[in-house]
Amino acid sequence: MKKTGARRDSFQGLDLAQEEIDSMREQFHILDRNKTGYLNTLDLGSLFDHVGEYPSKEKLAQLIAWVEEKSGSKRFDFNLAVRAWSHLKEMNLKDEEDEIDVDILNTFVAMGGNIDKSGVVKKQKLVEIIRDQFGLTIDIETMFEEAGIDVDDDLNFYDFTCLLESGGSQRASRICSIFSQASVA
Repeated sequence: MKKTGARRDSFQGLDLAQEEIDSMREQFHILDRNKTGYLNTLDLGSLFDHVGEYPSKEKLAQLIAWVEEKSGSKRFDFNLAVRAWSHLKEMNLKDEEDEIDVDILNTFVAMGGNIDKSGVVKKQKLVEIIRDQFGLTIDIETMFEEAGIDVDDDLNFYDFTCLLESGGSQRASRICSIFSQASVA
């Protein structure tokens, strides 16, 4: 989870900013009109909307099922609401990681690899695209070193993934975009 400089409160090992927990507490109490300390799972969507999260219908259904499993009923308390928010964030993070994996595979294929992750991407082709087609000043040799890849070899899928992910997801996304725009000869 992304961290801010804010103080953290730990709800069973979960990593939410104190501001998020405070916002959840405030919205939980507003929706708890009868002041029972519990909400119904039908209120979960409204609760997330009020704290600025807008899960899809599918994710909301998964969250409701998750909350009902954890609570053993259709009611949940504030602590479980916070855990559900953390669970939603974990689901969103996994979705983002899955999207990056698909982008990397698509880029690998666009660069000459195979959809089943076999084959290779020619190192020289990567250099040509970065330097010649796009005129970028990215130091490809440093990228290879950071990824622990032998700079003399072509890249299999694993090496290609390591190269793109060595600079973090933002670099991977940016380079995937560049490579997928390039035509493979």
